[in-house]
Amino acid sequence: METFLETHSGEVTILVLILMVLATLMVLTPQLLRAHLRKVELRHQEHMKALEQGQALPIEDNRSRMATRLALLVPLVVMIAAGTVTSFIVVKGSQDVFTVSLAIWVVAGAVSLAAITGGLALLGRLANLESEAEEEELPEDAFPR
Repeated sequence: METFLETHSGEVTILVLILMVLATLMVLTPQLLRAHLRKVELRHQEHMKALEQGQALPIEDNRSRMATRLALLVPLVVMIAAGTVTSFIVVKGSQDVFTVSLAIWVVAGAVSLAAITGGLALLGRLANLESEAEEEELPEDAFPR
């Protein structure tokens, strides 16, 4: 009779990997939340100082930040999901491991490429809109002849 680890080594490996990821998330999430809170507090202090000095508040453009996050995070999550699904397929010992894995990674690559392309196109469009808005704000005699 085979030992438990010899018969279920793949399942144990996946379980250990899942536990490692969860432990990492439990450590990193509070640290990231604290860092975000500090950043928000500093931004609030800067805004209050600017108001006290009579300066205009800086305009924050969240659209470009969200486009960047889209272009970065979607491929990251897709590749992690593709790796996870591939590892489950390998552990289960399916007969068509290569074919299914190839299909998974092709779809993951296409989704990642679409997200990166869409994010960069959105960033370019936002940059173009900002430059047009700056040109409209300039007075007619801004450039002497």
